[in-house]
Amino acid sequence: MYDRVIVPTDGSRIAQNGILKGLELASFLDIPAYSIYVLDVNKYEQLKGDEVRGAEKDNMKKVAEKALRWVRSRAHDSGVDITTEIAIGEPYQRIVKEAGENDVIYMSSHGASGIKEILLGSTTERVLKNARCTVIVVKAD
Repeated sequence: MYDRVIVPTDGSRIAQNGILKGLELASFLDIPAYSIYVLDVNKYEQLKGDEVRGAEKDNMKKVAEKALRWVRSRAHDSGVDITTEIAIGEPYQRIVKEAGENDVIYMSSHGASGIKEILLGSTTERVLKNARCTVIVVKAD
């Protein structure tokens, strides 16, 4: 059916909904999972000064590492083999790039940006429009 379950994260509580549901499917189907945290370079490249940009990038990496530790812990608790990655780029592009045609992406309807589109968060909407595989959107609480 599927080769892997892709569970992207931005470290938010809202994203955890999609991750937990995705890990349930991976456990049920006995397939591996893959989680990616994408450092959105647009968020720190606009900052002035190399030191400020460097400090912000370091902070973003710490947030990413913490988020992925949480995902690995939940995968371990569910008996799911998981690979995690911190990537740099536009979040939707990296998520779509990492997902193969036989994968399934599980993600929440919104993320941490706090800016909600009318129906979906912008990253989720872009993943839906561009992914070559099945995308399952979990409603945010």
